[in-house]
Amino acid sequence: MTAIFLPGPPVVDLDDDPVDLVDVADLVCPGCAAPVVDAPPSGWPASAGRCPEFSHLDGSVLCPDGFGRVPEPVEAASLRYGLTDAGAAAAVDEARGWSA
Repeated sequence: MTAIFLPGPPVVDLDDDPVDLVDVADLVCPGCAAPVVDAPPSGWPASAGRCPEFSHLDGSVLCPDGFGRVPEPVEAASLRYGLTDAGAAAAVDEARGWSA
């Protein structure tokens, strides 16, 4: 059997594309859905290891996960909304952006 390869468009890996960046205004803390800034948290002790690159607007560290690890922020569009008796867990506030 003979294989025939036809020319086609090149395969492009968009994961490594430096132009395909996310605006920090579109990122939120995965724990509380609050907006984040691209600045390290204030008061990060050197003994805690590598300082995170993102923090809450007030300079505090992003909400740790269940194992105590500081997570990376997520895109607000990737959040899933859970309805509770009190309402939505995360909602859009037209004047300020995201609120929890």
